[in-house]
Amino acid sequence: MPVTRSELLYLCGGAIAGVAAAKNFDQLKAKFGPWVSTAADAAGDAYSAAARKMGERVESLQDAMAEMRQNSRPADAPTSSS
Repeated sequence: MPVTRSELLYLCGGAIAGVAAAKNFDQLKAKFGPWVSTAADAAGDAYSAAARKMGERVESLQDAMAEMRQNSRPADAPTSSS
């Protein structure tokens, strides 16, 4: 599959940006470190909140299914005794 001129331009631009970032990594880390850590903390909080909410929904669904199973069973089914 041939690579178009536009795709080649994006590929080269990404490579150049990667080389520039690697060369200046220490400066970038010092400058953007606090922002990145704050963003990571916020993302971690959002993930834990979403996981907690999903767990609550799964638990409520399991409770509803257990209630349906319990209600569908006959209350006092006659048992055969010998």
